[in-house]
Amino acid sequence: MPMTVADLKAFSLRYRVHAECIGVALFAFVAFVGVGVAAKRRLAPVRADQVSVSMVESELSNFRTAFKPEPVGHDVLMALPDSFAISVPRANRVSLAGDLASRAEQVGLRNVRVNFAPPDSSAAPEHPEFFGAPVSVADYGVAVECGGSFAAVLSFVDQLPSSVALQRITAVRDKAGSHFLVMLAVFESAGSAQHG
Repeated sequence: MPMTVADLKAFSLRYRVHAECIGVALFAFVAFVGVGVAAKRRLAPVRADQVSVSMVESELSNFRTAFKPEPVGHDVLMALPDSFAISVPRANRVSLAGDLASRAEQVGLRNVRVNFAPPDSSAAPEHPEFFGAPVSVADYGVAVECGGSFAAVLSFVDQLPSSVALQRITAVRDKAGSHFLVMLAVFESAGSAQHG
């Protein structure tokens, strides 16, 4: 049989000490639950930070374990990617011609032909100096003949490797379209002309 409000009043008057103890216990329970939930919410970011710090510590520990320093007195040679090669050995000039033909076709130029030619009659470009390596302009040039748009020729020139320099562009237009001749100077290691 359910208790009514009157029954509860009668119970609390008859067992007043017990009712007060139950009330205090209920209040304490609600207060502790509230404090616990608030503390859990505040600790969540701290625990997340603790997990990330543990992960960083683990990565550092793995790095320290795997790291092996170079022996004392060991010279570290820096290998440069192909894009930084500022000279082409004479023995690699056929590879250079193939690379230039491939670049020209990739930008949309047609009927691409790459030939070796005598150096262009225009002034030789200034040869770069890089890490003190002696570089000179080769005693041959590269002639790239192609058809297509002037925009494609400009894209091709923009993507030239640093081992060549533009000297001249000649354009002819006829019924078949535009034809271009791109003359390039080649940089090679000083002294390789004598050995090639």
